[in-house]
Amino acid sequence: MKVIIIGGIHHNTLGVVRSIGSAGISSEDIALFIVDEYGGKKDFVSKSKYLKKSTIRYLKNYDEIPEALYRIADNNEKKAIVCCADGASEVVMSNADNLKEFFFCSSIGVKPDFFFNKNDQSLLAKESGFAIPRGQIIDTKKGKVDWDIFPCIIKPIKSIKGAGKNDIKIAKNREELSTLLEEVVSETVQIQEYIEKKMEFQLIGCSLEKGKKIIIPGFTQIIRQPDNTNTGYLRYSPISQLDIDINRINLFFQKIKYDGLFSIEFIRGENNVDYYLETNLRNDGNAYCVKSAGINLPYIWCYYQVNKTLPNNVTLTFEKPVFFMPEFADIKIGIKSVGVLMWFMQMVGAKSHAIFNLKDMKPFFARAKCSLVTHLH
Repeated sequence: MKVIIIGGIHHNTLGVVRSIGSAGISSEDIALFIVDEYGGKKDFVSKSKYLKKSTIRYLKNYDEIPEALYRIADNNEKKAIVCCADGASEVVMSNADNLKEFFFCSSIGVKPDFFFNKNDQSLLAKESGFAIPRGQIIDTKKGKVDWDIFPCIIKPIKSIKGAGKNDIKIAKNREELSTLLEEVVSETVQIQEYIEKKMEFQLIGCSLEKGKKIIIPGFTQIIRQPDNTNTGYLRYSPISQLDIDINRINLFFQKIKYDGLFSIEFIRGENNVDYYLETNLRNDGNAYCVKSAGINLPYIWCYYQVNKTLPNNVTLTFEKPVFFMPEFADIKIGIKSVGVLMWFMQMVGAKSHAIFNLKDMKPFFARAKCSLVTHLH
Protein backbone atom coordinates (compact mmCIF):
# COMPACT_ATOMS: atom_id res chain seq x y z
CA MET A 1 0.00 0.00 0.00
CA LYS A 2 1.27 3.47 -0.92
CA VAL A 3 0.16 6.64 0.88
CA ILE A 4 0.44 10.36 0.13
CA ILE A 5 0.20 12.72 3.11
CA ILE A 6 -0.59 16.39 2.41
CA GLY A 7 -0.34 19.11 5.04
CA GLY A 8 1.60 21.98 6.50
CA ILE A 9 4.46 22.16 9.00
CA HIS A 10 2.24 21.14 11.88
CA HIS A 11 1.86 18.36 14.44
CA ASN A 12 -1.27 17.27 12.52
CA THR A 13 0.88 16.22 9.55
CA LEU A 14 3.53 14.66 11.79
CA GLY A 15 0.85 12.61 13.56
CA VAL A 16 -0.32 11.09 10.27
CA VAL A 17 3.26 10.34 9.21
CA ARG A 18 3.77 8.49 12.48
CA SER A 19 0.41 6.69 12.22
CA ILE A 20 1.08 5.40 8.72
CA GLY A 21 4.74 4.62 9.34
CA SER A 22 4.17 2.78 12.60
CA ALA A 23 1.58 0.59 10.86
CA GLY A 24 4.41 -0.94 8.86
CA ILE A 25 4.21 1.06 5.62
CA SER A 26 7.74 1.48 4.23
CA SER A 27 9.24 4.98 4.08
CA GLU A 28 9.65 4.42 0.33
CA ASP A 29 5.87 4.05 0.06
CA ILE A 30 5.05 7.23 2.01
CA ALA A 31 5.09 10.46 -0.01
CA LEU A 32 4.83 13.74 1.88
CA PHE A 33 3.63 17.00 0.31
CA ILE A 34 4.38 19.92 2.62
CA VAL A 35 2.44 23.06 1.70
CA ASP A 36 4.40 26.05 2.97
CA GLU A 37 4.87 29.46 1.40
CA TYR A 38 8.40 29.67 2.82
CA GLY A 39 9.56 26.46 1.17
CA GLY A 40 9.83 24.42 4.35
CA LYS A 41 12.57 26.47 6.04
CA LYS A 42 11.24 25.57 9.51
CA ASP A 43 10.19 22.06 8.64
CA PHE A 44 10.28 19.56 11.50
CA VAL A 45 7.76 17.08 10.05
CA SER A 46 10.23 15.68 7.50
CA LYS A 47 12.63 14.74 10.33
CA SER A 48 10.46 11.77 11.25
CA LYS A 49 12.20 8.41 11.03
CA TYR A 50 9.25 7.12 9.00
CA LEU A 51 10.12 9.32 5.99
CA LYS A 52 12.64 9.19 3.20
CA LYS A 53 14.08 12.47 1.88
CA SER A 54 13.49 11.53 -1.78
CA THR A 55 9.71 11.21 -1.28
CA ILE A 56 9.22 14.67 0.26
CA ARG A 57 7.99 17.57 -1.90
CA TYR A 58 7.42 21.21 -0.98
CA LEU A 59 4.53 23.19 -2.48
CA LYS A 60 3.98 26.94 -2.17
CA ASN A 61 0.18 26.76 -2.05
CA TYR A 62 -2.76 24.36 -2.18
CA ASP A 63 -3.46 25.06 -5.87
CA GLU A 64 -0.24 23.19 -6.75
CA ILE A 65 -1.55 19.93 -5.27
CA PRO A 66 -3.31 18.42 -8.35
CA GLU A 67 -0.31 18.90 -10.64
CA ALA A 68 2.04 17.48 -7.99
CA LEU A 69 -0.20 14.45 -7.60
CA TYR A 70 -0.39 13.75 -11.32
CA ARG A 71 3.41 13.77 -11.47
CA ILE A 72 3.54 10.70 -9.26
CA ALA A 73 0.38 9.02 -10.57
CA ASP A 74 0.84 5.33 -11.37
CA ASN A 75 -1.54 3.37 -13.59
CA ASN A 76 -0.43 0.13 -11.93
CA GLU A 77 -1.08 1.06 -8.29
CA LYS A 78 -3.48 3.63 -6.86
CA LYS A 79 -2.19 5.58 -3.86
CA ALA A 80 -4.26 6.63 -0.84
CA ILE A 81 -4.28 10.35 0.04
CA VAL A 82 -4.59 11.71 3.59
CA CYS A 83 -5.15 15.48 3.98
CA CYS A 84 -4.12 17.34 7.13
CA ALA A 85 -5.36 20.86 6.32
CA ASP A 86 -8.66 22.40 5.19
CA GLY A 87 -7.10 23.87 2.06
CA ALA A 88 -5.61 20.54 1.01
CA SER A 89 -8.87 18.73 1.69
CA GLU A 90 -10.98 21.17 -0.33
CA VAL A 91 -8.63 21.06 -3.33
CA VAL A 92 -8.45 17.26 -3.32
CA MET A 93 -12.21 16.78 -2.95
CA SER A 94 -12.91 19.42 -5.61
CA ASN A 95 -10.75 17.39 -8.01
CA ALA A 96 -11.85 13.96 -6.80
CA ASP A 97 -13.62 13.00 -10.05
CA ASN A 98 -10.36 13.36 -11.97
CA LEU A 99 -8.05 12.09 -9.25
CA LYS A 100 -9.97 8.89 -8.49
CA GLU A 101 -8.49 7.14 -11.55
CA PHE A 102 -5.07 7.18 -9.89
CA PHE A 103 -5.75 7.83 -6.20
CA PHE A 104 -7.99 6.90 -3.30
CA CYS A 105 -9.09 10.23 -1.85
CA SER A 106 -11.77 11.69 0.39
CA SER A 107 -15.01 12.53 -1.39
CA ILE A 108 -18.30 14.24 -0.60
CA GLY A 109 -21.78 14.23 -2.13
CA VAL A 110 -22.19 18.03 -1.98
CA LYS A 111 -19.96 20.67 -3.51
CA PRO A 112 -16.82 20.97 -1.32
CA ASP A 113 -16.90 24.77 -1.58
CA PHE A 114 -20.45 24.68 -0.21
CA PHE A 115 -19.53 22.50 2.75
CA PHE A 116 -16.42 24.47 3.70
CA ASN A 117 -18.70 27.49 4.20
CA LYS A 118 -19.53 27.43 7.94
CA ASN A 119 -23.02 28.82 7.47
CA ASP A 120 -24.05 26.21 4.90
CA GLN A 121 -22.43 23.54 7.05
CA SER A 122 -24.52 24.62 10.04
CA LEU A 123 -27.73 24.44 8.00
CA LEU A 124 -26.92 20.84 7.04
CA ALA A 125 -26.26 20.07 10.70
CA LYS A 126 -29.61 21.55 11.68
CA GLU A 127 -31.33 19.32 9.10
CA SER A 128 -29.69 16.33 10.81
CA GLY A 129 -31.24 17.27 14.15
CA PHE A 130 -28.41 19.23 15.80
CA ALA A 131 -29.02 22.38 17.80
CA ILE A 132 -27.00 25.32 16.48
CA PRO A 133 -26.26 28.72 18.11
CA ARG A 134 -28.11 31.71 16.67
CA GLY A 135 -25.96 33.51 14.15
CA GLN A 136 -25.63 35.54 10.99
CA ILE A 137 -23.14 36.09 8.16
CA ILE A 138 -21.76 39.57 7.64
CA ASP A 139 -19.42 41.43 5.30
CA THR A 140 -16.75 43.08 7.47
CA LYS A 141 -16.24 45.83 4.88
CA LYS A 142 -19.82 47.13 5.07
CA GLY A 143 -19.46 48.91 8.39
CA LYS A 144 -22.39 48.86 10.83
CA VAL A 145 -23.74 45.45 11.85
CA ASP A 146 -27.25 44.73 13.07
CA TRP A 147 -26.52 42.33 15.96
CA ASP A 148 -27.71 42.54 19.57
CA ILE A 149 -26.89 39.18 21.26
CA PHE A 150 -23.92 39.40 23.64
CA PRO A 151 -21.47 37.96 24.35
CA CYS A 152 -20.93 36.71 20.80
CA ILE A 153 -18.17 34.95 18.91
CA ILE A 154 -16.75 35.95 15.51
CA LYS A 155 -15.48 33.24 13.14
CA PRO A 156 -14.17 33.36 9.55
CA ILE A 157 -16.81 31.88 7.26
CA LYS A 158 -14.09 29.76 5.64
CA SER A 159 -11.14 28.77 7.82
CA ILE A 160 -8.87 28.35 4.78
CA LYS A 161 -9.10 32.04 3.88
CA GLY A 162 -8.06 35.16 5.74
CA ALA A 163 -6.32 34.75 9.07
CA GLY A 164 -8.07 31.48 9.90
CA LYS A 165 -8.23 30.72 13.63
CA ASN A 166 -6.59 34.11 14.38
CA ASP A 167 -9.85 35.71 13.23
CA ILE A 168 -11.82 33.99 16.01
CA LYS A 169 -12.79 36.71 18.49
CA ILE A 170 -15.23 37.13 21.38
CA ALA A 171 -17.11 40.41 21.87
CA LYS A 172 -18.84 41.36 25.13
CA ASN A 173 -20.79 44.34 23.78
CA ARG A 174 -21.61 46.34 20.65
CA GLU A 175 -18.56 48.63 20.93
CA GLU A 176 -16.22 45.68 21.30
CA LEU A 177 -17.84 43.95 18.33
CA SER A 178 -17.26 46.99 16.10
CA THR A 179 -13.61 47.19 17.16
CA LEU A 180 -12.94 43.49 16.60
CA LEU A 181 -14.60 43.50 13.18
CA GLU A 182 -12.13 46.17 12.10
CA GLU A 183 -9.25 43.92 13.15
CA VAL A 184 -10.23 40.66 11.40
CA VAL A 185 -8.57 39.81 8.09
CA SER A 186 -11.44 37.76 6.63
CA GLU A 187 -13.88 39.73 4.49
CA THR A 188 -16.83 37.51 5.45
CA VAL A 189 -17.39 36.23 8.98
CA GLN A 190 -20.03 34.42 10.98
CA ILE A 191 -21.31 35.98 14.22
CA GLN A 192 -22.85 33.55 16.71
CA GLU A 193 -24.23 33.80 20.20
CA TYR A 194 -21.62 32.74 22.73
CA ILE A 195 -22.86 29.66 24.58
CA GLU A 196 -22.00 29.45 28.28
CA LYS A 197 -20.62 25.95 28.23
CA LYS A 198 -20.76 23.12 30.69
CA MET A 199 -18.26 21.29 28.50
CA GLU A 200 -16.77 21.40 25.02
CA PHE A 201 -15.99 18.17 23.22
CA GLN A 202 -14.84 16.86 19.89
CA LEU A 203 -15.52 13.56 18.14
CA ILE A 204 -12.70 12.28 15.92
CA GLY A 205 -13.57 9.58 13.44
CA CYS A 206 -13.64 7.97 10.05
CA SER A 207 -16.52 7.70 7.59
CA LEU A 208 -16.60 4.80 5.13
CA GLU A 209 -18.97 3.87 2.31
CA LYS A 210 -20.36 7.40 2.07
CA GLY A 211 -21.38 7.52 5.71
CA LYS A 212 -22.82 4.01 5.98
CA LYS A 213 -19.97 2.93 8.26
CA ILE A 214 -18.89 5.41 10.93
CA ILE A 215 -16.03 4.81 13.37
CA ILE A 216 -15.93 7.11 16.42
CA PRO A 217 -13.85 5.51 19.20
CA GLY A 218 -13.94 8.40 21.67
CA PHE A 219 -14.15 12.12 22.42
CA THR A 220 -11.70 14.83 23.48
CA GLN A 221 -11.99 17.46 26.20
CA ILE A 222 -9.44 20.27 26.37
CA ILE A 223 -7.75 20.64 29.75
CA ARG A 224 -5.38 23.49 28.87
CA GLN A 225 -6.09 25.52 25.75
CA PRO A 226 -3.80 27.94 23.90
CA ASP A 227 -5.31 31.08 22.34
CA ASN A 228 -7.34 30.63 19.12
CA THR A 229 -6.91 26.87 18.84
CA ASN A 230 -8.41 23.70 20.30
CA THR A 231 -5.21 21.67 20.12
CA GLY A 232 -4.08 22.05 23.72
CA TYR A 233 -3.46 19.55 26.50
CA LEU A 234 -6.46 17.22 26.41
CA ARG A 235 -8.13 14.09 27.71
CA TYR A 236 -9.37 11.50 25.20
CA SER A 237 -12.06 9.21 26.61
CA PRO A 238 -14.06 6.22 25.29
CA ILE A 239 -17.24 7.19 23.43
CA SER A 240 -19.20 4.97 25.84
CA GLN A 241 -18.58 7.62 28.52
CA LEU A 242 -20.39 10.35 26.55
CA ASP A 243 -24.17 10.72 26.55
CA ILE A 244 -24.81 11.62 22.91
CA ASP A 245 -27.11 10.44 20.11
CA ILE A 246 -24.68 8.88 17.62
CA ASN A 247 -27.54 8.30 15.17
CA ARG A 248 -27.59 12.04 14.41
CA ILE A 249 -23.86 11.90 13.64
CA ASN A 250 -24.44 8.99 11.28
CA LEU A 251 -27.32 10.79 9.57
CA PHE A 252 -25.17 13.88 9.08
CA PHE A 253 -22.41 12.00 7.23
CA GLN A 254 -24.91 9.95 5.24
CA LYS A 255 -26.61 13.19 4.19
CA ILE A 256 -23.38 14.62 2.77
CA LYS A 257 -22.20 11.16 1.53
CA TYR A 258 -18.74 11.68 2.93
CA ASP A 259 -15.81 9.27 2.70
CA GLY A 260 -12.77 10.15 4.79
CA LEU A 261 -11.34 11.18 8.14
CA PHE A 262 -13.16 13.85 10.15
CA SER A 263 -13.70 15.65 13.43
CA ILE A 264 -16.92 17.22 14.64
CA GLU A 265 -17.12 19.75 17.48
CA PHE A 266 -19.84 20.54 20.03
CA ILE A 267 -20.48 22.70 23.10
CA ARG A 268 -22.76 21.40 25.83
CA GLY A 269 -24.54 24.38 27.33
CA GLU A 270 -25.61 24.93 30.92
CA ASN A 271 -29.07 23.77 29.73
CA ASN A 272 -27.52 20.35 28.78
CA VAL A 273 -28.19 20.99 25.09
CA ASP A 274 -25.38 20.00 22.71
CA TYR A 275 -24.76 22.78 20.17
CA TYR A 276 -23.07 21.91 16.90
CA LEU A 277 -20.00 24.06 16.13
CA GLU A 278 -18.28 22.70 13.03
CA THR A 279 -17.01 19.69 11.12
CA ASN A 280 -13.49 19.28 9.73
CA LEU A 281 -13.35 16.99 6.70
CA ARG A 282 -9.72 15.95 7.14
CA ASN A 283 -7.42 14.47 9.70
CA ASP A 284 -7.77 16.56 12.84
CA GLY A 285 -4.92 18.26 14.67
CA ASN A 286 -5.78 16.27 17.82
CA ALA A 287 -6.21 12.97 15.99
CA TYR A 288 -2.97 11.36 17.11
CA CYS A 289 -4.59 10.92 20.53
CA VAL A 290 -6.79 8.26 18.88
CA LYS A 291 -3.66 6.43 17.71
CA SER A 292 -2.28 6.77 21.25
CA ALA A 293 -5.44 5.01 22.50
CA GLY A 294 -4.76 2.12 20.12
CA ILE A 295 -6.92 2.96 17.08
CA ASN A 296 -5.00 3.96 13.96
CA LEU A 297 -7.65 5.89 11.98
CA PRO A 298 -5.43 7.13 9.09
CA TYR A 299 -4.20 3.60 8.47
CA ILE A 300 -7.73 2.15 8.79
CA TRP A 301 -9.07 4.61 6.21
CA CYS A 302 -6.23 3.97 3.73
CA TYR A 303 -6.41 0.20 4.18
CA TYR A 304 -10.18 0.17 3.63
CA GLN A 305 -9.88 2.16 0.42
CA VAL A 306 -7.33 -0.25 -1.00
CA ASN A 307 -8.81 -3.54 0.25
CA LYS A 308 -12.52 -2.71 0.75
CA THR A 309 -12.39 -4.26 4.20
CA LEU A 310 -11.02 -3.38 7.63
CA PRO A 311 -7.52 -4.60 8.61
CA ASN A 312 -7.32 -8.00 10.30
CA ASN A 313 -7.71 -7.93 14.09
CA VAL A 314 -8.35 -4.17 14.00
CA THR A 315 -9.16 -2.47 17.31
CA LEU A 316 -11.99 0.08 17.26
CA THR A 317 -12.57 0.62 20.99
CA PHE A 318 -10.49 1.36 24.09
CA GLU A 319 -11.13 1.41 27.84
CA LYS A 320 -8.78 3.82 29.61
CA PRO A 321 -8.62 7.58 28.90
CA VAL A 322 -5.51 8.96 27.21
CA PHE A 323 -3.90 12.30 28.08
CA PHE A 324 -2.35 14.10 25.15
CA MET A 325 -0.11 17.14 24.56
CA PRO A 326 -0.20 17.80 20.81
CA GLU A 327 1.28 21.29 20.84
CA PHE A 328 4.95 22.05 21.46
CA ALA A 329 3.70 25.38 22.86
CA ASP A 330 2.25 23.50 25.84
CA ILE A 331 5.71 23.44 27.41
CA LYS A 332 5.56 27.21 27.85
CA ILE A 333 1.82 27.45 28.54
CA GLY A 334 1.80 24.49 30.91
CA ILE A 335 4.79 25.60 32.96
CA LYS A 336 3.38 29.13 33.22
CA SER A 337 -0.04 27.93 34.37
CA VAL A 338 0.78 25.02 36.69
CA GLY A 339 4.55 25.19 37.25
CA VAL A 340 7.46 23.04 36.13
CA LEU A 341 6.91 20.17 38.58
CA MET A 342 3.16 19.87 38.01
CA TRP A 343 3.59 20.09 34.23
CA PHE A 344 6.23 17.36 34.33
CA MET A 345 3.96 15.18 36.51
CA GLN A 346 1.10 15.68 34.04
CA MET A 347 3.32 14.60 31.18
CA VAL A 348 4.99 11.63 32.86
CA GLY A 349 2.58 10.70 35.65
CA ALA A 350 -0.46 10.59 33.37
CA LYS A 351 1.66 8.98 30.65
CA SER A 352 0.71 11.74 28.26
CA HIS A 353 1.41 11.24 24.59
CA ALA A 354 2.94 14.20 22.85
CA ILE A 355 4.72 15.57 19.82
CA PHE A 356 8.02 14.61 21.46
CA ASN A 357 7.45 10.90 20.83
CA LEU A 358 10.20 8.76 22.34
CA LYS A 359 10.04 6.40 19.33
CA ASP A 360 10.47 9.28 16.87
CA MET A 361 12.48 11.99 18.63
CA LYS A 362 14.05 13.95 15.76
CA PRO A 363 10.97 16.11 15.06
CA PHE A 364 11.08 17.32 18.66
CA PHE A 365 14.65 18.56 18.40
CA ALA A 366 14.01 20.07 14.97
CA ARG A 367 10.96 21.91 16.36
CA ALA A 368 13.01 23.18 19.29
CA LYS A 369 15.66 24.48 16.90
CA CYS A 370 13.03 26.20 14.74
CA SER A 371 11.43 27.82 17.78
CA LEU A 372 14.83 29.09 18.93
CA VAL A 373 15.58 30.56 15.52
CA THR A 374 12.18 32.26 15.48
CA HIS A 375 12.80 33.69 18.95
CA LEU A 376 16.23 35.00 18.06
CA HIS A 377 14.93 36.74 14.96
